[in-house]
Amino acid sequence: MMAPLTGVAIRGVSTAVPGTVARTADYTPLTEAERVKFAAGTGIEQRRVAAPGQCASDLCIAAAADLLARLDWDKSGIGALVMITQTGDHPVPATAIIVQHKLGLPTSCAAFDINLGCSSYPYGLAVLGSTMRTLGIRRALLLVGDVSTRLCSYNDKSSWPLFGDAGSATALELDDGASPIHFDLNSDGAGKDAIIVEAGGLASKRPAADAGFDEVALAPGMARHPSHLRLQGADIFSFAIGAVPPSIRRVLAAAGWELDRVEHVVLHQANKMINDFIRKKVGYPQDREIGTLRDYGNTSSVSIPLTLCAGSTRLAQGGRVLLSGFGVGLSWASATLVLDPGIVLRLFDSDHVY
Repeated sequence: MMAPLTGVAIRGVSTAVPGTVARTADYTPLTEAERVKFAAGTGIEQRRVAAPGQCASDLCIAAAADLLARLDWDKSGIGALVMITQTGDHPVPATAIIVQHKLGLPTSCAAFDINLGCSSYPYGLAVLGSTMRTLGIRRALLLVGDVSTRLCSYNDKSSWPLFGDAGSATALELDDGASPIHFDLNSDGAGKDAIIVEAGGLASKRPAADAGFDEVALAPGMARHPSHLRLQGADIFSFAIGAVPPSIRRVLAAAGWELDRVEHVVLHQANKMINDFIRKKVGYPQDREIGTLRDYGNTSSVSIPLTLCAGSTRLAQGGRVLLSGFGVGLSWASATLVLDPGIVLRLFDSDHVY
């Protein structure tokens, strides 16, 4: 078992989503019968799509600025910024450094990127929290954002109607009285082909998908080129229902929690079928789970912080929370944490481009 992260508190989470709504009912490559089947299996009715020129950094900056204002934190006191994204502004430099400048944070703020997807939030809490403890950094920001729609071909019905865009910010602060956060972090590169972009750059300011490649028709309603995201749905399903329940059981054991002590469960918002299978295998009641698939789809790396913010009313009194993210890599990670009452949780629209 991994040692718990101690002495680090989550003070707030803010998430920004684009204003543009893409509805499954309007996606013409799906037939009416396919739309019904898609809605039943995924639970997705609509998603948010980034405005032209809007990047993951723009959404994360909006979220961070909102959170800093609500916490009344002095920017000069932010000692570290970690940006988790698979769709950075440019291949070089790191997007975190660009964000540090645009947010007006001091040059003494350590800033770096992590390339992770669906498992990113527990990983990010572990990496940034342990860095803070080791280096004595009092306050820090964990930014998680992706514009996954830029990786998908509109003509590929296996991926386009699944993904939405968003950016989040989580404020962390050293606090010796904070409840410990337990982690279970895992990876298996043998499954890399299950979710992959085989070629091209992932720069969200100038996506390779706009560079004039010819798409290849693979089946009716499925066309893409090598710089588009490719999913192998059956492999993802088998991986998720096989790997995630044991991870959840391990992290609960590490925390010393019985399942009935968990007040809130937030899974990566992959699709309804996967999450329903995980819930049934683990055995927690459906009313403990907070979900956002219907309105925001699969937001990749951002789905856990987005869902925390969407559940602000339920989480207003704080409580014991189980988190689990899983997907691209293959990578999966679970965490247990206790949120304090009155924590700042905010979800809002933003089309701002910085």
